[in-house]
Order: sequence, then structure tokens, then C-alpha cells
Amino acid sequence: MDKATLTKIGLNDTQASAYITLIKSGSLTPPELVEKLKIKRTNAYAVLDQLTTMGLAKEKEVRKKLTYYPENPVALERLAAKKRGEALEQERKVQASMPMMLKYFQTFSDQPGIKFYQGINEIKEIYNDTLRTCKDIYLFRSLHDQDLLSTDYYIAYKKKRAQLGIKTHVLNGSEDTDAWNKKLDSEFNLVRTQIGVDDYTAPVEIAAYGNKVSIISFGEEAIGMIIDSPQIAESIKQIFGLVKAGTEASRKTSLEVQ
Repeated sequence: MDKATLTKIGLNDTQASAYITLIKSGSLTPPELVEKLKIKRTNAYAVLDQLTTMGLAKEKEVRKKLTYYPENPVALERLAAKKRGEALEQERKVQASMPMMLKYFQTFSDQPGIKFYQGINEIKEIYNDTLRTCKDIYLFRSLHDQDLLSTDYYIAYKKKRAQLGIKTHVLNGSEDTDAWNKKLDSEFNLVRTQIGVDDYTAPVEIAAYGNKVSIISFGEEAIGMIIDSPQIAESIKQIFGLVKAGTEASRKTSLEVQ
């Protein structure tokens, strides 16, 4: 066992030296550690207490002297697992607070917050964000979405969306009436506007919800992003409205001509 290995795990230089010295000695009192490491007495007490807290040492009073014994190095594995858990928890807290922090940042800046995603699991996180945001969605749907994720996944997602009371306004080029009809639209809280199959063929989905815009590419490499910006989100919603109005007006004119 060397000091470099211990510092990689997360111990500082003094803690690593003290633990190695403790193992070599079998047991040490703080004054004995002072002598071996040439450190201050207060530092010796502190570092031995730190090793005890980490689970790398245990203390016992022997002949009225506080004595420290090394724990089995297996404790290092438990320590690494604990640090990993703490890091994951810290990451979760940062992610949970990110919407609030971005909103605060944007209050004093015109710069949007942008987060990138890559791969199937991360793309799913974009859909999860629409559920967490819990605002109506304005969706330019790509017919290539199911090239990446299964029909079962989208059905489950749409059910969760509807259960949260999220209304989804969608521009859809699909003519598969078995997949969408008034009954299913009502069940999934969808407001669909049908556009021509050839009107939008790009393998890219764009959605505006709340103050956010998500963009997902269903090409050979699945990538996506979420842009947190009230101005950009509003612009996508207005473009959606223009396309919807134009499509409905065109359809009305065609019916009148017929």
C-alpha cells in the first residue's frame, strides 16, 4: 500500500501517511504519531479522529491512554462507495436546483441556459424534463421519432403527460389514423393539427414548453438539447401558431373549392 493510492481514493497527504503508519505500528497514541510523522500534537489528534470518522481506525483507552488501531483496508472500499454516493447525491441536488438557478441567472442576463444530451438514455431525460416542467407542450413532431424509441415508450410517456394535466399541441404529418384518432387524442390530452406527410420530413423534433425549447435529432447519432430561455420558447410557440393557422386556412380553402 502506498500513499499515492490512498490520496487517489480521497485521503489527504497527512491522513494517508497516518493510516499507513498506523498499519505498520499496529497501534498508536497521538504523541507516538507526533514522533513518527513529525507533526504538531493538535494535528495528530485531529488526523486520528478523522481516520476514525472515515472508518479507517478505531480508538480504545489502554492504561488511561487514548490509543488508535487500524481498521481492515476493506474499509477503504466502503469509504469509496460512501464518497461515490455523496457525489451522486450532490449531483442530484444540483440538477434539481438547476431550473431555479437558471431562472435567477436569466433574470439578470439575456443569455439562455443550454444543456446537451447524447444517446437513448439521455434523450429520455429530455422527455422527463417536460413532465417535471408540467407546462403545455407545442410540438413539431418528427416521423422518425420511433426510429429511436419504441411505440410502447411513447405510449407510456403520453399517459404520464396526460395524468399530469399537460395538454400537447402537435403538428403531425402522419396519416396513420390507427395511431391517432379523436378517442386516443382525448385520452392523451392531445390537440393535433395534421400537416402533409411531405411538409415536414426532417428527423428532428422541436418542442416548446414553459420557458424551454427542446430539440432532438433522431439521425444516426441521437443528440438533443434543452434551451432554457423565455424569449426563444415564446418565438417557437408563435411560429407553431403561424404554421397551425396556415395549415387550417389551407385546408378550409381546399374544402370550399371542393
